[in-house]
Amino acid sequence: MKSVPLCHSVEAFELVLRHGHNSTLLMLKEDFPGLGGGAQGAVGHLFLDVSLYILGSDSSVDHMVQAFFTRLFPLTYRRLLGGGTAPMSEECLRRAWKDSIVFGPYPKLMMTRLSRSLLATRVFLQALNLGIEVVNTTDHLRPGRDCGRALLRLWYCPHCQGLLGAPACKGFCQAVMAGCLGGAAEVQPHWKGYVEGLGKLAGAMRGEQDVEAVMMRFHVLVRLALRHAVNARPRLHALVSSTCGHQLQRVSRSVAPHPDQTPAATASHNPQHLPYYPEETLAGRRREFISSLRGFSSFYSGLGEALCSRDPAAPGNHSLCWNGLEMRDR
Repeated sequence: MKSVPLCHSVEAFELVLRHGHNSTLLMLKEDFPGLGGGAQGAVGHLFLDVSLYILGSDSSVDHMVQAFFTRLFPLTYRRLLGGGTAPMSEECLRRAWKDSIVFGPYPKLMMTRLSRSLLATRVFLQALNLGIEVVNTTDHLRPGRDCGRALLRLWYCPHCQGLLGAPACKGFCQAVMAGCLGGAAEVQPHWKGYVEGLGKLAGAMRGEQDVEAVMMRFHVLVRLALRHAVNARPRLHALVSSTCGHQLQRVSRSVAPHPDQTPAATASHNPQHLPYYPEETLAGRRREFISSLRGFSSFYSGLGEALCSRDPAAPGNHSLCWNGLEMRDR
């Protein structure tokens, strides 16, 4: 198991993010070209927040979505709704969208879908990491002195009697392994429950619980939100004028870069559709991994028997075996 499944799952998730990010940028370029690079920056910030949340950051999904639309509204008002010449405070414009339904029900819908799917993915990755820790811990168990002596009797004492290659009796070998692997054997019921639980969690990641499905349609919600704002132009002009019209435009002294100059906005201005192969995404790799993992649900209970079955048979008489004291019939 090791860390390979976790790495593959994170890579598949990043692939899903890239598709969602590029699809959103393409939609903005084709449907709302007037928004410019600032919109790219808002999208980039959101997808970065989503990626960090999946990996365990303390930020909330609702706050991510609110921050996204807070960045998006001033651009929408100035560049799509014709409010570019009005001396409105940037800070006031950022607050104004929260006091209205400028983007309709879509911010709330986005919060709901992202919250469910991202939480499921986050828990799944955390569960994977827990399993890796268990495997790594049991993989480095150090045998005690009694175990060392038992292994010496099992594998090397026959050599002292000139019995090279003598196979150990099955019962004797399994008794030695049970003593040496006692700690690992105690993990078995918990390991089996873990595998079953991880499978159920993976099976439940469908529909709104599937980050892949949600991210692939993220651009649709953004488009609907912007169209709702455009259709509500007269009412929004009146709202913004009454709320922010009396304020002079203030020059921010913050060291934060302008939205058009954020690192996320430096992404390609000509995003292209990437080929999409479902079997290479998070969902496809997750199904493949769970199917493989179920084959190891009894790993710890059968570990001793598996090790004993690898004991090489004697090159000569196969009817005798070593019982720890002498050769006897099998």
